[in-house]
Amino acid sequence: MTTPRVLYVGNSFPVAGSETLALELFRRLHPTRFHVEALLLKSPGTAAGGSLAGELAASGISIRSGILRSRLDPLGPFRLACSLAGRRFDLLFIEPGRNVLLLSALARWLVRARAVVSWIHATGKWGRPSQFNATERWFLRRLDAVVAIAETQRDYLVRDERLNPENLTVIHNGVDTERFRPRPELRAAARSALGLADGDFAIGIVASLTPEKAHGVLIETAARLRADGLPARLLLAGEGGERSAIEAAIANAGLAGDATLLGLRRDLERTLYPALDLQVLVSHPFRETLPISLMEGMACGLAVVATRVGSVPDLVLDGETGFLVSPGDSGALAGAIHALVRHPGRRAAYGDAGRERIVEHFSLERTLAAYADLFGRLVGGVSG
Repeated sequence: MTTPRVLYVGNSFPVAGSETLALELFRRLHPTRFHVEALLLKSPGTAAGGSLAGELAASGISIRSGILRSRLDPLGPFRLACSLAGRRFDLLFIEPGRNVLLLSALARWLVRARAVVSWIHATGKWGRPSQFNATERWFLRRLDAVVAIAETQRDYLVRDERLNPENLTVIHNGVDTERFRPRPELRAAARSALGLADGDFAIGIVASLTPEKAHGVLIETAARLRADGLPARLLLAGEGGERSAIEAAIANAGLAGDATLLGLRRDLERTLYPALDLQVLVSHPFRETLPISLMEGMACGLAVVATRVGSVPDLVLDGETGFLVSPGDSGALAGAIHALVRHPGRRAAYGDAGRERIVEHFSLERTLAAYADLFGRLVGGVSG
């Protein structure tokens, strides 16, 4: 039987949760189960905070890019047609953004794809009352399948975004629980490399430096903790357009010696997670659904404190694997952190329970099997 051919269509493949998962899926699906290629409408160099396209190419996956060279590029459809001329793919796997949705209709016809599937990793959109406009909604309702990544997100997409419940399916995000696991043997070296003293309580956040991630709330919380005498050190991994604003907020709060921006890191399982005492994610109620970074930290045995937004409560069980607090409430965030500082035994128990929860319900193996099964059914009879 001929290996089914899958074409991923996206924008610039930035360093973000959905692209991190896509990279892992494609690495494991290609080339034995599906032949995977990628078509990026923009140049990977345009991705704010960097792109994972280089890692995708290094995995042996062919990438074509540069179809769109401006926001409204009239030559985009022509370049798309030239890029796909004579190519054949069984399945298009696409991002849910406007440009991709519009051009994927043409791409489907050009490559004679049997099916088009998308996935949605966000719940809401920063700065907009609705996640999708009428055009995006029209296209999404007519795709062969749309993947939601949590049951609560699926409910939101049907209720608030008016997507078609008939083509929505739920596949949870997952992480590699062998790669992301407790590594106590690396703790001393990781803490030393990050400049942590023996008594420092290390709090980490892994998130893009963007407004919805609410780094300012975390900085305000750190100032509260310091005023209360807690020797907390903040370690912020990620990159994005808010870097200068976050640096200024750190300086204004007098935390220059207590907060470190680490930039992009692709080796967190060795250089950051082993050094941490606690992981946090303090997002506003936009976009966040099932964060890959929280899954990674939990798989590494970390207790977490997160805001009660999106589908985070589907992942973090309040009072069992960590604490959930209201978004924007630095006082509640500080109180939750204090509780875990005072009770290291509880913190360890939460970390153990979080690791167990990821292994049981959010492993990459489960996620991979579900996508392989979906892709196989859509192209006709191939299953994972």
